[in-house]
Amino acid sequence: MKTKSFLTKTVLALFIAVFVSEFAISQTFYALKIDRSIRAKAIDITAAYQPRLVMGPEQALEFQGTVAKFLVKRKAIEEDDSLSPKAKYELLKQLSSRETSAMADVLESYRWQEYMRIKRKIQPIPKPMDQREDLIAVDPRYH
Repeated sequence: MKTKSFLTKTVLALFIAVFVSEFAISQTFYALKIDRSIRAKAIDITAAYQPRLVMGPEQALEFQGTVAKFLVKRKAIEEDDSLSPKAKYELLKQLSSRETSAMADVLESYRWQEYMRIKRKIQPIPKPMDQREDLIAVDPRYH
C-alpha cells in the first residue's frame, strides 16, 4: 500500500513538473526574444495609447509586456522570407486579432473598447504593394 501511494505521488509530481516546466519554457522563450529594440518599441506603443486609455502603472506594464510579446511574433512573421507578401499580411492580421483578444485580459471593458477603436491608427498593418490602391492615374486611351 505504501509503495502504491509513493508511486502515485511520484507520477503526479513528475506530471506537474513537466507541465510547469513547459509553461515556464514557453514564457522564457518570449522573454529571451524581447531585445532592447522590441522593449523600446513596446514602451513607445504603450505611451501612444496611454493618453486615451489612462492606465495605472501596473496595468501599463502588463499592457507593455503583452505588446512586446506580440512584437516578437510580428517580427518573426515580417522576417520570414518563405512567406509571400499576401501571406505575411494575412498572418499579421490574425496576429493583430489575437493581440486584441489578449488585451481583453489586461484592460477593463471600457478601456478595451477604446483600445479597439484606436488600434488601427496606432498599430496599422501595412498592406502588401499589390493590394494597395493605385496612386498613379492611368489614362485609359493608352491601355
